[in-house]
Amino acid sequence: MQNLKKLLNVLPSKKISGEVDFAIEKIEYDSRKISSGDLFVAIEGYSDDGHNYIHSAIKKGAVAVVVQKDGDFPAKTKIIVPDAREALALLAVRFFGFPFKKLKIVGITGTNGKTTISYLIRSIFKQNQKKVGLIGTIAYWMDDKKKKAINTTPESLDLQRMFSQMLEEKVSTVVMEVSSHALTLHRVDGTQFDVAVFTNLNREHLDFHQTMDAYRHAKGLLFKKLKEKGSCAVINMDDPNWRYFSQQTETKCLTYSLNDPNADFFTTNFICTPERSLINMATPAGEIKLDFKLIGESNIYNALASVAAGFALQIDPDTIKSGLEAVDGVPGRMERIQAGQDFNIWIDYGHTPHAFERLLKTAQKMTKGRLLFLFGCGGDRDQGKRPMMGKVASQYADLIFLTEDNPRSEDPDVIVQQIMYGIEDKNKVQIIIDRKDGIKKALETARTGDTLVLAGKGHEDYQIIGDKKIHFSDKETVLKLLNASALADSRQGEKRVMD
Repeated sequence: MQNLKKLLNVLPSKKISGEVDFAIEKIEYDSRKISSGDLFVAIEGYSDDGHNYIHSAIKKGAVAVVVQKDGDFPAKTKIIVPDAREALALLAVRFFGFPFKKLKIVGITGTNGKTTISYLIRSIFKQNQKKVGLIGTIAYWMDDKKKKAINTTPESLDLQRMFSQMLEEKVSTVVMEVSSHALTLHRVDGTQFDVAVFTNLNREHLDFHQTMDAYRHAKGLLFKKLKEKGSCAVINMDDPNWRYFSQQTETKCLTYSLNDPNADFFTTNFICTPERSLINMATPAGEIKLDFKLIGESNIYNALASVAAGFALQIDPDTIKSGLEAVDGVPGRMERIQAGQDFNIWIDYGHTPHAFERLLKTAQKMTKGRLLFLFGCGGDRDQGKRPMMGKVASQYADLIFLTEDNPRSEDPDVIVQQIMYGIEDKNKVQIIIDRKDGIKKALETARTGDTLVLAGKGHEDYQIIGDKKIHFSDKETVLKLLNASALADSRQGEKRVMD
């Protein structure tokens, strides 16, 4: 419960109609959750508008409403603001008592690598005997309590409520992915960060941002939210945009690079096998040698970023090392599947041209036979990247299996044809729209020494087809098909013995 008058002081611009010197029970932006004495904030969504539910909220007991559009509704108190999403974020931070002041918060932004880095940093803190929260694409973690993730970065009210709950659970540090959508839509407004990590910037989400400049600007907003004292930016110096991000803040900057000795953290040597990566890393405190269970160049970058973040938070090098070496893998991120087959299988969430290139280069280096690649493109998303993804796939893969991947409202055949525009050698392509059938065909095609990479879905356990969300997991499908094949082989062997 909070006094509305005091709560509204946090809003820089507002027009108030009605009294404000009374208590509200809680804040809601979903009218279905309103109860007597609540404050309702009407925000615009992708497909719906909270302003359409103001009457419903008042009927359910909302005593005050925050709106972006004025209208004829019988609210006891009406507050008109320039941007309701920004207002929701600021009100939520104030309502829950500015939780960022009592937490160490690490924010990670960039096109690729956010999820893996968040898991690596979480492991470092757990090695440091700290209760740590994690907020990201795969799941939300409150120390060891796991909750299903709805958005990579939750809506501002949900985020601040989560911070408050974490404090109640004695969590001291939060590691979170901060998406460009979240930054544009004010979900982290009012929150100040101790560390902000920039991974890389590549084409993605242009259906939302329209231009790469707008996308870059959105990512850069995170670095303006660093705390004035004691905070630090961690920046990938190998990305062409690194100077832009370093200029978005006046706080301390730590840089990392795969091989540039001008960076604060860089690799002097690394060796990757299908099972592990052996990394020698130069740091301001001397060399760190890692026996790292994650593989590929992308994960070398992720390790560098995580080490730099650990240094930024003054964690000792031995704890950082043990934290990184304790991570066996991250769900759906270059995840190796081994069920007795004599070829490699990796599942990865990568769904951009740049992610494909990194993924396929890594797989190619560890493949004795052919490289098989199965993927699709999400519907109702950036269509311009589809032929680019096809081009990258055709440059590195020996065989390509094109399938559906969350086609949503689009025709999957049309999506596949757009991918095909970028593929020069059409003979290496098999189009099998049904993803399960595509996986089955790819497994049947693979031979000893080959590598099969399934990209795009990673940890996801669903397909969105039309307006329906149905259960589907690449990993589950692969394991079931491999087990069925092994069972069939064993039965065939029994039959031959009987004969």
